[in-house]
Amino acid sequence: MKPVGFKIINNDAYLNGYKLEDLAKKYTTPLYLVDEFSVREAIRDYQKYFRGQNFKSTIVYASKAFLVPKMAQIINEYNLYMDAVSMGDLYVALNANFPANHLVFHGNNKSKEELIFAIENKIGLIVVDNYYELKNLIQLCEERKIVQNILFRVNPGIDAHTHQYIQTAKFTSKFGESIYDEKTIDNIMKTITTTKSLNLLGFHAHIGSQIHEMEAFKMEIDKMIKFQMEIASKYKYSLPLLNLGGGFGIKYEYQEKSLSIKDMMSGLSQKLDEMLVSNNMIKEVMIEPGRSIIGPAGITLYECAQIKKTYGGKNYLFVNGGMTDNIRPALYHAVYECDIVNKMNNQKEILVDVVGKCCESGDIIRHNVLVPHIDSGDIMVVYATGAYNYSMSSNYNNLFKPAVVLLGEKPIIISRKENINDLTRLFK
Repeated sequence: MKPVGFKIINNDAYLNGYKLEDLAKKYTTPLYLVDEFSVREAIRDYQKYFRGQNFKSTIVYASKAFLVPKMAQIINEYNLYMDAVSMGDLYVALNANFPANHLVFHGNNKSKEELIFAIENKIGLIVVDNYYELKNLIQLCEERKIVQNILFRVNPGIDAHTHQYIQTAKFTSKFGESIYDEKTIDNIMKTITTTKSLNLLGFHAHIGSQIHEMEAFKMEIDKMIKFQMEIASKYKYSLPLLNLGGGFGIKYEYQEKSLSIKDMMSGLSQKLDEMLVSNNMIKEVMIEPGRSIIGPAGITLYECAQIKKTYGGKNYLFVNGGMTDNIRPALYHAVYECDIVNKMNNQKEILVDVVGKCCESGDIIRHNVLVPHIDSGDIMVVYATGAYNYSMSSNYNNLFKPAVVLLGEKPIIISRKENINDLTRLFK
């Protein structure tokens, strides 16, 4: 899945009018590039197609996919909400002047320090994960005489068809409390209804990531609306807000089937309207897209070194990045498409594994891909790297994290490349 502004002119790849080979030389590689126009188009599509007659729609950008101050500012331009999963996320957002009341704080094991930071900075919503956290939060709010708006995360028990590491709503998941655990839910509701320090607005669920089928989300809608209505009736407690989470998939491989934002959101909005037509309690529905906003907008550039043929007949194409800037192939067996930016139309006839420079056999960017003849210094582009590449990058082997350049009207470095001083700044 290529960014909106990607084009091939003659034999060279361009993004928003900029030749990728020139950008690689100017900013050095590895290099993350983000197409600003793709990001903005995705946001506008969500705003246009996630809406209904019987509910207010609220879009919450899932910042764990990609967060730097500039991204927070773009999200805020469209009056979207944004989630956070750590005190660090909250700090970055607040430091970028993102409104605190539009932040949604997640996490299955929030520390007291993080909870104190959230309530003292007037974070709009805290999504409580479990009964233990609920008790902690009540104590902290009572001590500070603060009333905090919350959602409670529940697990609807939906087996989404995705990689096991990013399934989050199976009965064995570490996230939330099961909607079928009546004793725990009863303890939670009795505790909430007897405290004046928390205001429960509704429930949150998230069934997984990189999900392409609409049916899993429709099942979630069905279960969550029925559950929320039953709880509200049983405990005589108004619950006007429902958060369905995110997990909307994107197309990584050419043959992969993926619904557009328009088709997915139109279908889910229709389902919500149908189920909420006679409802007089649930007024607002939140969703939390992340990957589908930033993923297709991002690409990564690498410099090629050589093709090494082993005694066993395997061809390895060495590039100057790898698992430190994209851990997903090693972690999830994720598959990415790639090209040589200065040989876009050349015949691809050499079968290789594209590998990085880390001291790990699993440092592989792409298995079994055809490439043209490679000259040392050629530049490779890997597509759809906007989500969970920069945000999961590391300094393994003491390698530098790449720069991130935003390509809009003009190139802007929104996160600079690390240097040796960055690696040693914490040492004594």
